[in-house]
Amino acid sequence: MKSQQVRSVVMLSVGALAVALLPGCQSAQFPKDAPGAKTVGGPSPSEILKQYKQHSPPPLISGEDVPRFLDWAGASHVDEREDARKVIAAAGNKDVVQALIKEVERVKTLDHPRALLALALLGETRSPAAQSFFVEFARRPLPTDGTIIEGEIIEQTRAAQLQAKAVDGLAYANNENSNKVVTEIIANHPSKIVRAEAINAYLWNHGDSDEARKLLSQYVRKDELILIDRVRRTTGETAESFNRKLDDFLKQHPDVVPPPPEKLDAVPKPAYQRRAFDVKPPIF
Repeated sequence: MKSQQVRSVVMLSVGALAVALLPGCQSAQFPKDAPGAKTVGGPSPSEILKQYKQHSPPPLISGEDVPRFLDWAGASHVDEREDARKVIAAAGNKDVVQALIKEVERVKTLDHPRALLALALLGETRSPAAQSFFVEFARRPLPTDGTIIEGEIIEQTRAAQLQAKAVDGLAYANNENSNKVVTEIIANHPSKIVRAEAINAYLWNHGDSDEARKLLSQYVRKDELILIDRVRRTTGETAESFNRKLDDFLKQHPDVVPPPPEKLDAVPKPAYQRRAFDVKPPIF
């Protein structure tokens, strides 16, 4: 009887200790200012879109306006493309051009999408200063070390993508000097990413004409001539129209036709030969 009373006292003491510790544990796990289920959330994406005022780009009068204009351009809609072009064309300001160049240099290794956007807007200016920058930028040595994923140097790929965007600006200018640089890049640039985009941009800005294809055939490497014939799906083009062009391309280049899908053997393979998708997934 006495032992039962002692056991009851011990259990009550342990219980009291646990209750005494609970408030301390709760405050450590859930701070007083932590959000709870009753916290009011922010506006939903649909509400944000409703509040967005379309076709209202910010001014682009001086270099100080460039960061805000870039922010707007990055969030703008497809049908506001011409709005941006009109503002850039109206600017015609050396200060704006230099500010865009400085922004490219500032974010080229920090914010890849913003650097691409700044290069695209810089190309829209068709400014001689922008063209000079593009020529120098596209010829910079690419990184030879960095983060390697599956044999690819990520920093090198990103730098090549930025150079390809600079080449877009050169091709868009479409004058004698810029076209000469573009063809030189097609023939001699060390990155296939940049060479391929130079071919694409040159053809685009020459209406994909047969004359442009014939001229490029003098500069394109023999193992890359297929890039001259790449098909392009234009805005508003139907799937049927694009598929016809794709069929013609594959007939012209049968070596790039993908092989038929591999059929799995009807006879089950030994466990050590099975692939992950050869077996049914587990039931959860």
